[in-house]
Amino acid sequence: MTDDYYEMMLAWQEQGSGAKPGLKPAAPPVAEVAPPAGEADEPETVVAEAHARANHRLCAALMARIQVNTPQFFERLIIDVLLAMGYGGRRRDLARHLGRSGDGGLDGLIALDELGLDAIYVQAKRLKPGAIVPVSAVRDFIGSLEAVRAGKGVFVTTAHFSPAAREVVKTVSRRVVLINGDELTALMIRHNIGVAVRQSYQFKAVDPGYFTPGSPAPRPAIR
Repeated sequence: MTDDYYEMMLAWQEQGSGAKPGLKPAAPPVAEVAPPAGEADEPETVVAEAHARANHRLCAALMARIQVNTPQFFERLIIDVLLAMGYGGRRRDLARHLGRSGDGGLDGLIALDELGLDAIYVQAKRLKPGAIVPVSAVRDFIGSLEAVRAGKGVFVTTAHFSPAAREVVKTVSRRVVLINGDELTALMIRHNIGVAVRQSYQFKAVDPGYFTPGSPAPRPAIR
């Protein structure tokens, strides 16, 4: 895909589904919120707010990249995220991509032990921004889990789940987790999937214990 098409998808993702791709909306007014007394000049507050804004835009950029890629890429991405979260002991050999014609709605699995006695099955459904995954799709996924006698499943979408879909997973004995597009991009950022650290900062404060008379203060490291 071209960079122009990616930019178009990014603009569309930031707007949601209410506008056509390629039409950039007017920037909405930003509400000015007065900081609490004494915090206006705190560098931690300024950086935290800038970090939140940057992460919001990064989430939109990640989703735009996912939207212009292939369904197979999306299915493998979900496996990468789950492995990075620690499932399967982060072992690539315990993960399998299943997505193909006649897969029964199961796009991948991660074995939780070497003998395959327990496993997490995955379904990845890539939809346009603003779309809703209906309760029927979640019921079909639960049925697919029953067909393979699986006790755990993760259903991931780029869109959102209907309230009924959220409710139905609470009524079944199998452990089913639903992850929407916002939750997915947050997990990608947290576990460094598809992103790279550009810069990091440390905020330091005075250690009062070091200056307390009579207290054993550690010697500072000499570099």
